[in-house]
This record gives sequence, structure tokens and C-alpha cells, in this order.
Amino acid sequence: MNVGKILRTTASRLPDKKAVIFGDRSISFKELNQGADRVAEFLANQRVEKGDRVGIILPNCPEFVITYFGTIRLGAVGVPLDIRLKRDELIPILKDADVKAVFIPWDKFKEMRPGLGEIEYLNTVVASEGDLPETYNLQSILAGEAPLSLTEVEIDEEDEALYLYTSGTTGKPKGVVLTFRNLSCFPLTMERMIGAGENDVIGFILPVSHISGPIICNLMAFHGSTMVIFSHLRPDRVLKDIEKYRVNYFHAVPPIFQSLLRVPRKDRYNLKSLSFVAMMGTSVPVQLIQEFKRTFPWVKVIQGYGLTETSPFISLLPLEHAETKIGSVGLPVPEIEIKIIDEKGKEVPRGEIGEIVVKGPMVMKEYHNNPEATKERIRNGWLYTGDLGRIDNEGFLYHLGRKDDMIIVGGLNVFPAEIENVLVKHPDILEAGVVGIPDEDRGQVVKAVVVLKKGKVLEKKDIISFCRQHLADYKVPKRVEFRDFLPKTSTGKVFRKELI
Repeated sequence: MNVGKILRTTASRLPDKKAVIFGDRSISFKELNQGADRVAEFLANQRVEKGDRVGIILPNCPEFVITYFGTIRLGAVGVPLDIRLKRDELIPILKDADVKAVFIPWDKFKEMRPGLGEIEYLNTVVASEGDLPETYNLQSILAGEAPLSLTEVEIDEEDEALYLYTSGTTGKPKGVVLTFRNLSCFPLTMERMIGAGENDVIGFILPVSHISGPIICNLMAFHGSTMVIFSHLRPDRVLKDIEKYRVNYFHAVPPIFQSLLRVPRKDRYNLKSLSFVAMMGTSVPVQLIQEFKRTFPWVKVIQGYGLTETSPFISLLPLEHAETKIGSVGLPVPEIEIKIIDEKGKEVPRGEIGEIVVKGPMVMKEYHNNPEATKERIRNGWLYTGDLGRIDNEGFLYHLGRKDDMIIVGGLNVFPAEIENVLVKHPDILEAGVVGIPDEDRGQVVKAVVVLKKGKVLEKKDIISFCRQHLADYKVPKRVEFRDFLPKTSTGKVFRKELI
């Protein structure tokens, strides 16, 4: 998928249509295409060539979209990074990626300035504003009026397009290398399984540095749809933007949907444009799906499952099964093969639990500069996800959590997601995280960390008693801890190691 070329075609077909909306700002496809050309030509003049890496450390804003398209239009490799990362986190990643240029906000540049000189190949820093000899100004680049003389770069499907660094919940972040072929998979899935098209208004709320940023940009360019980047994370403002811009769908992680449900007087917002939402990123409590459906009965609530390493979809629940298959992460996406295997690598029968392994054109090329991790993850063409799941008799996949998160109590397997689903059914519990802790007699026992709803009071014995009504004895938490919040990654996944 030559994303830069696709954007040019769409801009020619729909020049005046709004491509990106962000608060009171909007840019048309013509303006987006011209901005991408300005960025690409600037980078070319800075001796950035096809295959060179370009860091993009920008918040959720139209400038991210423009610099992303400009970078990969040149055939350079985009390296989007979370704006919230600190200098000591960012510098090692920029070194690992061997970036030649970086786009960065002015304030972030001042924080990063001492460390940027350590990056061997970095020769160009573009700040959002400010004026120093060693930086270029992004707004000045975009406001340029000189005639463009950009030569179209030939892109091969196997060329590298993106390095996406994982959140690092299990150690050092790894750079997932995605090719232009990988980027073709998401628009194809959305078109075939959801019916995505030109008239869609797509909401966006997750960090643009996550894989969700580039894939929604690609989807918007592919169809000529409109991308609304929510300008404020305050839940009531999100609902206001959905109403104002008539957003049709968006995807997010469970904590975001929980916050939307807590907005008072939700009925004052006209959200009838919203046709479906997708809850992604982690195991989703069935209780949350049901509560969202009760609150907004016209909205279909679906789940999907994927990894950065699979760009990103592995499965997606078709809209027609939103109510009949609640709790499933859906059917395999087009062109993917899925197996559920046991500890010996043998495929298990339908309905049995095992590790999810996948094969197909959506699987990453490799981890950058990390052949050992690549060999561990990709074996004989199959990507080992490290996640547990099962497939029912109708072919629907159910995600049961990380393999490493499984708790073994007296030789019996316990899945944290199962207990978390029970805990959040309690009317006074907002969210819960479950881990295994060492025990001399049973190897491990279950520990639950619970966040109560505002103003609610529970005793530990109340929670244990509630679990006993719904779970086998060996699954009932032996320890309960109350906290004000659960530690999470930028994409909403619980940091289980911090629950122990």
C-alpha cells in the first residue's frame, strides 16, 4: 500500500473535503496533500533518503498526520513515539532506530536538547515553533510558497514503512518493523468486515504514536473519509465532539469507555450518528459492553484483537454478531491463519484453550536490531502471540489474557480476565486487576486489586464473599487490596507487575 500515492489520488478526487478535524481547526485533502509534499521535499533537501528513519514525537494534532504522510511519501521510515516519554526513555529508542531527522514540539525539544547530540545519524531537528540555529520551524516549512519539485519515489510492498516501539511492559521496548504490505491489511479488513467507506466520520482518541494513529490515517486516505481527532480527553468534551462532528465510530480501550459512562446527564448529547464502537487493547469486561449497550442502545459494541506485530488486526467481530457473540473478539480477518496450540506446539481441538499463533501478510517483518527476539516470536512463518485463547465451534475467537499472566493454583489454571469479569459485576466496583502471588502450599494464589466507585465502601470480606458466589474456590482471591487507580500503560493495559 503506497500510502503517499493513495493520498495524492484521494486529494485529486476530493480536494475540498475535510480530511482532519481537530477542535476548531480542519484541513482538507488538498491541504493535507500539499503539507505532506512540503514535508517530503524539506526532508529530501536535508539529505533524508528512502529507507532513512524519521522520528515523529508529536501530540495528537493535524501536524502529526501531515508529517506522517510526508515522511512515508518520501519512502522514509516513520518512527512515531509517545509524547509523554521522557528524555531518558526516548534517547535510547532514537539511537536504536538510527533516526536521521526528528519532528518534535518546542518544549519537548528543550527537554531533549542535551541528549539529541548523542544520536549518531541525526542531522535535522524540526520544532513546532521557536527559532534556534540547530532547529527548523515546522510552521515555516508548511507555509512555504516556493514551487514544489518533489520526485515521486518508487515504493515496493516489501519496503519498510514504520518502526513502532512497544510499550515495554515486559522489559526494553522493541521496534516492530512494518512494511508497506503490512499497511494494506487494515483498510482491507475494515472494508470487508465493517463496510468502511468514504462517508465515514472516524473518531480518534488514542495516542497517535500507537499503531492506531498511522492505520486510521491510512484508512482516511484510502477511502476519503474524515478523521476527527478529539481535541480534549475530558469525557464530556468527547461526547460533545461526537455530537458536533457527527462521528460514526471510534475505537478505544476499556478505561475510556468507563469514563464516558460516568459523564452526568449523557442524554443532553445527541449521539445518534454513532453507529458502533470497538473496545480494543486488552481483555474487555463483558459487564462494560453490556452497560455501554444499555446506555446507548442504538450503538453496536464490538471487540477486536490484535498486536502491533500484526499491524494490528488478528480478529474482529462483525457488526451483525455484536449481540449474539458478546465477549468474543470476533472472526479471523481476511488472509490470516489462526491456530490454538498446546505447550508442545500441537493444535488443540475447538473449544480448548491454548496459545494463539497466527500467519499472514499482516505479520511484521521483524524486531529492529533484535534477531534473537524475532526468532523467539516468529517460528516457521508463525507469529507466537503469547496470548491465550479458544475458538468455538462457529469459528469465533475468545481472548483469555497473556500466557505469562496465567495463575497456577495447586496445579489448576486460573485466568485473570475471568476473575476480573466477575469482580466488575459488583455494583460498587469500578475496575479490578488480578495477579498471582507466591504461596508455599499451592504454588500461587489469587490477589485482586480493586478500585471502588466514588463514594462506595466495601470490606475485603465482602469481595471474597461475592466471588465465592460466582467462582470455584481455587479461583477466589485470597488477598484483596484497595487502590485509587490501577497502574496502566499509555494504551490502557494494566501493569500487572505493579499489582503484586
